Amino acid sequence: MKQGVKLILILAGSFLTISIWAKSSQSDKDKKPKEFPGFAVFLGNSNLSDVDLRISKKVFDSLMKQGLTSRDSSGVPFQFHGFMFTYGERNLYEDSIGNLMVITDLLTEYCDGNKLTENIASGLFQRTKKGDTAYIDDIKLVDAKGKSRKGRAMRIILQ
Repeated sequence: MKQGVKLILILAGSFLTISIWAKSSQSDKDKKPKEFPGFAVFLGNSNLSDVDLRISKKVFDSLMKQGLTSRDSSGVPFQFHGFMFTYGERNLYEDSIGNLMVITDLLTEYCDGNKLTENIASGLFQRTKKGDTAYIDDIKLVDAKGKSRKGRAMRIILQ
């Protein structure tokens, strides 16, 4: 009797597991591709805008000096309230016993408007190199009607 009950419970559990798995795999197929919230933000006066952007040091330096731009679907530009800029610089260090290790130094600052602060811009472009990463997020925009908007965050890897 006990073995019969165990067998029924095992079969019921197996059936339940298979039906849940089949339902979840079907719902995965029905999902839309992941969309990133906010309005597109462009580097300088270019059309370079992506959540994960890979560009050369020369292009990055040139476009970041111009600042960031953003516009709505009809081409009306947004005014920038500010953004958070984080720069990850990869450097080679040596520990106390002589082992070499690559460590990323982070520089973070909130920038008002659409350009880097003078504090960052004065020394950043001499230090940028292949392998470094810039993060631009917490982008606050204002549309033509004065309504606050959010810009899409970016990660820029220097190639």
